[in-house]
Amino acid sequence: MGLPEVPERTLRAAYDRALAEIPDDLAQIGRAARYTVAESHDRSLRIAAGLRSLGLERQQPVALLTDNSLDAVHAWTGVSLGNLIEVPINSAYKGSFLTHVLNDSGAEVLVVDDGYVERVERIADDLTALRTLVVRGDQVPSARFDVRPFDELLSHEPAAPTKQTADDLMAYMYTSGTTGPSKGVLISHAHAYTYASREDQARPVRDDRILVTLPLFHLAGQWYGVYQALIHRAACVLEPSFSVSAFWPTVREHGITVTVMLGAMAELLQQAEHRPDDADNPLELAIMAPLASDIDGFRTRFGVELAAVYGMSEIGAVLNGPPDTLVGGECGFPRDEFELKLVDGELHVRPSDPLLVMRGYHNLPDKTAETLVDGWVHTGDAFRTDADGRYYFSDRMKDALRRRGENISSFEVERVINEHPDVSESAVVAVPSDLTEDEIKAVVVPREGRTIDPAELTRFLVDRMPYFMVPRYLAFASELPKTPTQKVHKHRLRDAGVGDRVWDREAAGIVLRRGDR
Repeated sequence: MGLPEVPERTLRAAYDRALAEIPDDLAQIGRAARYTVAESHDRSLRIAAGLRSLGLERQQPVALLTDNSLDAVHAWTGVSLGNLIEVPINSAYKGSFLTHVLNDSGAEVLVVDDGYVERVERIADDLTALRTLVVRGDQVPSARFDVRPFDELLSHEPAAPTKQTADDLMAYMYTSGTTGPSKGVLISHAHAYTYASREDQARPVRDDRILVTLPLFHLAGQWYGVYQALIHRAACVLEPSFSVSAFWPTVREHGITVTVMLGAMAELLQQAEHRPDDADNPLELAIMAPLASDIDGFRTRFGVELAAVYGMSEIGAVLNGPPDTLVGGECGFPRDEFELKLVDGELHVRPSDPLLVMRGYHNLPDKTAETLVDGWVHTGDAFRTDADGRYYFSDRMKDALRRRGENISSFEVERVINEHPDVSESAVVAVPSDLTEDEIKAVVVPREGRTIDPAELTRFLVDRMPYFMVPRYLAFASELPKTPTQKVHKHRLRDAGVGDRVWDREAAGIVLRRGDR
């Protein structure tokens, strides 16, 4: 059991293996259509030919601004099989966010759902490279762009398969910055394939059905979902989005056996009202990043095994936590092809082959030099390990706190806060202290229809964490400020300082000391 040799890690090779073994088996199932491996391949090559007819040449970027659909899947695979470079754009992007990605990537062609055309028109005067819109859905005339219908791409004869190498660029993946513009990560075919593959793990297998509810502009949806299914010759069921109410009915309807989900999705499923048939479902494995806060409770309630994974655009997936070794809070063990080390708590990663991690950041040589040093990728993530060699995510390095001589992970404090039955989510940041180092402030979002007593929440935390980690300040909000990719704008919370509308634990007379724990 293992991955193919690095030169064979391309989308072209993955399709070739599937076509040789299961051409007539279902590859992708959507709400409106389903396609076999052969049909999926044919549609992709037609789209590749259609894009080439627009004047695009090898290794030119093509931007995609679409919702989840099988057309979007084949637009991506068509771009990649045509040896073009995919630039997936978060469907929440608009204004300056959208302008930045389109201009920085240099994409001349944008494949776009009709509902997003108006956003592009609004920024037309600021765009420097874009010239053609390939519109999926209702056609919208434009005085600024050459507009083509998506079906026109499919009307072409399939492009002849072209040579594809593992070091060809497959994508510019833009990571949302919390303090600056998004950076385009240069990702090779070998990098994407290695991220997507679980050929070094027991699941998935050919008979699995993999449910994808994450957006296709996200690595986990596109590669750890759709691409992974193709690599393993398993069928992929693509949903428009994640829905708590629709999740288990979809699992039952399609006989889903494997899925990948964010930890927040698991928490929402756990928070839903219990049903007597919760465990009556075909799902066998849920791969989570991060793990659910109560892994034993999730496994028991839904009858599902869990696995851990950790990765990011710059390094791919470098940690796996198999179900048979899983413990709470972990990210797993290093994959064989990656060397990991902690330097002052920060995770550094070096691959056995440079193609397995990012080539750099597009148009950002200085940022590339900061991140990629002597073959090591500096992740900016803080980790710790246990005696068995498991890795545990602690925090983003810039989000770590230090209070009374103790290093504190905001991630770990948030995890405990989120265990409270009335808490939906939280964000923990450092605020100035009257002494030295930091005080801890938590911004808490209650569940809908719930109110939270700050003193009661504090007592809940005192029982579950070291005294020095219990936040001094609590603030409550209806939502947290987030980037379009749902990362919390922690710098905004930090910049706000203590603020006027906060509850101060010490002012309320709750002073914690070492002897209290």
